[in-house]
Amino acid sequence: MINLFRLTSFRLIFIYTILLVISVFLIAFYLHLSTSRDLKNRVDEDTIKESKMLISVYQRGGVNRLARSIAQLSQIPNANLYALRNNKNDIIAGNFNDKESLWNLKRLDDGWVSFSSIRNQESINQSLPPKEKFFRGKEFILQGSYNLIIGRDVSNEVYLWKRFLTNIISATFFVLILGLFGGYVLSRNILNRISAINRTSIEIMDGDLSQRLPVGLIDDELNQLSANLNLMLDRLNKLMIGMKDVSDNIAHDLRTPLNKIRTNLEVTLMSNPTSENYKNSIQEVIQDIDIVINTFNSLLAISRVESGSLSLDKEKIDINKMLENVIDLWEPLAEEREIILINQCDQDVQLEGNRNLLSQAISNLIDNAIKYGPNGNKINVGAKLEKDNVILWISDNGPGIPDSDKERVLERFTRLDISRNTQGTGLGLSLVNSSIKFHKGSISLLDSNPNGLIVKLELPKIN
Repeated sequence: MINLFRLTSFRLIFIYTILLVISVFLIAFYLHLSTSRDLKNRVDEDTIKESKMLISVYQRGGVNRLARSIAQLSQIPNANLYALRNNKNDIIAGNFNDKESLWNLKRLDDGWVSFSSIRNQESINQSLPPKEKFFRGKEFILQGSYNLIIGRDVSNEVYLWKRFLTNIISATFFVLILGLFGGYVLSRNILNRISAINRTSIEIMDGDLSQRLPVGLIDDELNQLSANLNLMLDRLNKLMIGMKDVSDNIAHDLRTPLNKIRTNLEVTLMSNPTSENYKNSIQEVIQDIDIVINTFNSLLAISRVESGSLSLDKEKIDINKMLENVIDLWEPLAEEREIILINQCDQDVQLEGNRNLLSQAISNLIDNAIKYGPNGNKINVGAKLEKDNVILWISDNGPGIPDSDKERVLERFTRLDISRNTQGTGLGLSLVNSSIKFHKGSISLLDSNPNGLIVKLELPKIN
């Protein structure tokens, strides 16, 4: 059996229902109390007013005149009560003759009294069952041991108070029952949805990453949670696929240099090499190991930049000066292939960023342009300010990149068919992409006219 109090939704609804019941009860109690107080005050004012008038009559004419005045007032049909008694408890004037009730007076403060009577002398239909009447008034002790009671019938107020208590208790009970029933229904609905989420979560934890949390038609908090978790699962699944692809690419790209190293070492051992052959073989092995080390270094740099674990300082960079330094670095290699490097940077172009990371990105792009371009190629490297952004570009007259491959080449270990015979790891553009993301910028691969490639980098001036 389900323990509803274990459900947060049911506990919240239960607490809200209790608070609602208490609030309704307190408001109703206050309204009734204030209404009863107003009615009581009005009755008391009338009683005091009439008391003053009868006491004044008594003071002017004594008991006999008071009795005649009470007899006259008793003939008026209203809710007033008059009882003038002597020292033997005999009622000598008034409209109330239930002497037994008057023996049970409940005396309050300041001369006020309250009492009840089972029968009313003014009852007309004697077939009706007796009804208890309630009275409230003032008591006066006169000379000669006479006792005067002037009061009002407050039966309606008393019955109204009792009915209020009964109704408010009944209403409280029904509100509580309806609240708990509504909480049970809503909790069952939420429980079913949470159970579906739990079942799907268990399937995902068991290894089925294709499962997704159920999303209903109502856009509530649970739906938003499920949608966000589904987006997270999509990203995790994409990262898992990416990790698998990276692992496969690492195994594929490192197998060649490792096999080459093994072959060179085996050939050297099987032959009768001279010291010069040993030296050449060791140099080839070192070159192949450098390729492996460069691959891992590039992967490590990309991972650190993308994860944010690498603490990189930012400074104000003079882009023109940075491009001149990078061009000076690659100019000797470019001259060997009669390639011209041209600096098209505007003067006074600056941005806030990491100098080493940006220099490495520009170097990788120039390296690719030199490596994959033809002899006599012309490479333009430039920058300019455009509103709050700095636009950098590297353009060449090489073979370019097909439109279908422009997004793919930014991924790790991606090498196009044209570059298969060229030394490289397929990580250059991936490192450039990570560097631009670190600077909160964007990279675009555009076609050059009439042929070639333009790599456009758009970076915020301040980030």
